Amino acid sequence: MPRNENPIEKTESFGHVVKVQQVIDFMVLSDLMGGQRYHSEMEQFITQTFNGVGVNDAYFSNRLKALFEAGHVTRHWDGDNRYNRFYRITDSGMEYFKLMLREMPERVKRAKRVYDSFDSYIEKFGKMNLK
Repeated sequence: MPRNENPIEKTESFGHVVKVQQVIDFMVLSDLMGGQRYHSEMEQFITQTFNGVGVNDAYFSNRLKALFEAGHVTRHWDGDNRYNRFYRITDSGMEYFKLMLREMPERVKRAKRVYDSFDSYIEKFGKMNLK
């Protein structure tokens, strides 16, 4: 049998589905629009917003570092305690947030379609004997 006799045309890619890092960036920047926030406050905000689903500490720190290095946020130390970092959004961060605000609704819709399809696919294996 020849390969790709009936190829299916790809209309979208997984790269256009919302990514975890985009969700975190969006949540951080939206929270910072209310003023400066501490690292732990933003982490709690995300966990509360998503009904107990939070972000791995190391991953969250890496995202904050990436936002800082991209110039989207500033960070400052509060006193001598290295854990008391607070963040502020920059003009660049506002532009990045506006870009995400334009793109995210369609990405979220796409992600819902993908996950619904995946959920249906998983159900095919639900009654499978795994012994």
